Amino acid sequence: MKTYYGIDWNEIWNEVNGANIRCEAFGECATIWQSREEARGFLNNAIKNPERVQFILEKLPLSPGLRVLDIGSGPGTIAVPVAGQVDHVTGVEPSPGMADVMEEYAAEKGVDNLDIIRKRWEEIDLSTDLKGPYDLVFASYSLGMQDLNKSIRMMCDISSKWVYIFWISGTPSWEKGLIKLWPVLHGKEFCCTPQADIIYNVLYSMGIYPNIRVKEIESCNRFPDLISAVSQMSQVYNIENNEQEGILKDYLSEKLVKDKDGFALRETNTSTVIWWETGKTV
Repeated sequence: MKTYYGIDWNEIWNEVNGANIRCEAFGECATIWQSREEARGFLNNAIKNPERVQFILEKLPLSPGLRVLDIGSGPGTIAVPVAGQVDHVTGVEPSPGMADVMEEYAAEKGVDNLDIIRKRWEEIDLSTDLKGPYDLVFASYSLGMQDLNKSIRMMCDISSKWVYIFWISGTPSWEKGLIKLWPVLHGKEFCCTPQADIIYNVLYSMGIYPNIRVKEIESCNRFPDLISAVSQMSQVYNIENNEQEGILKDYLSEKLVKDKDGFALRETNTSTVIWWETGKTV
């Protein structure tokens, strides 16, 4: 791995990602959505806000006959619709709730060409856990692992054609609230998620010169009432006592927009797709 001016971008990823994980806002990636109820809520919200799913499906080079690997599949938000357009999909998903809901979602949609590997990506043995190579390997908003260099190398090793990564650029709207409230709630600064610029530089240092596209995507999370909003957002803000709950309630009462259907949290974020053809490294 190359370094420029003494900069090790993989180590920068480890530092920023590790600091973000230690804040325990959402928890560590594989443990956020342990329960089936939480995973189903995540899926339902994605269905109600299809812009991000549509962005991903439009960017992926899907065609009949392809074998596809989805890393960090969640509840099958992308894996299930992709399965309807290709020969076979393998989803890697360690969270029990997410994997269970993915199975249910696939059954609901009549999908029978989807396999689920219930492991973390960094725990995968490419030779025994997977039946590679895959024509297309992608990870959509699921890079919670340390040692990004190793994880990307694994993606390249198991792909015979394409690797796609979907991530964020700029400070996402949900982290703006965390930046504002975290010092008040927990007495320390919030450490943000590493962004797409670090991913690009890790790739560049590996001799991979990827394509990049960005798009602003709008979403709207709805809550029947303020109490429900506070309850659902408490895990995000790691609320532990009544005082913290009161601070979050005051913040949400200003942030949420009331309409005839209850309360809405409208957001706009910049989604980024980074992709390359395997074998084209220097």
